[in-house]
Amino acid sequence: MRKIPPFTALRAFEAVSRHESVTQAAAELNVSHSAVSQQLRLLEGYFSRRLVRKAGNRIELTPAARSYAHDVRKSLDLLAVASEDFASSGSAHCIRINATPSFAMRWLIPRIAAFQRLNPRIEIRLETSNTDEFESSVEQSDLVIRRYPMKKAGLACRHLLDDEAVAVVSPVLLSELKVRHAKDLTRCPLLHMKSRISAWPDWFRKAGVDISQTPRGQVFDHFFLCIEAAINGYGIALVPEALVSLDIAERRLGILFPQSRIIGSGFYGLFNPSARKARSVEQFITWLTQED
Repeated sequence: MRKIPPFTALRAFEAVSRHESVTQAAAELNVSHSAVSQQLRLLEGYFSRRLVRKAGNRIELTPAARSYAHDVRKSLDLLAVASEDFASSGSAHCIRINATPSFAMRWLIPRIAAFQRLNPRIEIRLETSNTDEFESSVEQSDLVIRRYPMKKAGLACRHLLDDEAVAVVSPVLLSELKVRHAKDLTRCPLLHMKSRISAWPDWFRKAGVDISQTPRGQVFDHFFLCIEAAINGYGIALVPEALVSLDIAERRLGILFPQSRIIGSGFYGLFNPSARKARSVEQFITWLTQED
């Protein structure tokens, strides 16, 4: 027979190891402070050695206990994944994805059907919210996608796509403009993003063009509006290449001076690696990172 400590004590110990706080561990487990303390004492009695010690207003694990907590966490994660697979065997998974409107419209929606055909047992449900609203989205979503790295205790953040902003123009407008050098763009109709009003000045500096002020032009709230305006010949847009890759491939847009790019941090996905749907989420992430 396997010699295993009481499971309730292990859960309490693992929660305390992450929070380094009995109070926070108790809140997570929905039990009292004294109940968690009792489970810690029970586990210390089982091993006949101290696991935690006082560190000011908080507690910390002993070095040996910290190593043990790491192994316990991996074991609980494995148990959670195995339980998820068993519980969902024979049924479809539903993944709730939260992304910004532009990423949803310009990248996800054109490709989700292809993923569904390859993975008919995984159903995608897509929601959108503003760029900075990821904290509130995490609780209701299995995967949150944003244009910057995200941090939240207990969650994993994965790089999904590169973010390189390029200048794009419709073939019709390009035929009407006399553009031979990057400097020529200073007299062309430029399209701006309200949240990144300094993007064009940055692009001109990358291209070696000195400008005294931000060139004037139409300002948009969302990338998808800016891109749609560019496709219809309203002006030249500076947008993430990932969001216009299909338009470039189908010649609705072309890149001007492709060597001049604004390199961003990238697009990232935030999810809970211990959740029931973690394996399906990781399957979706793997597919997403292989798409162009």
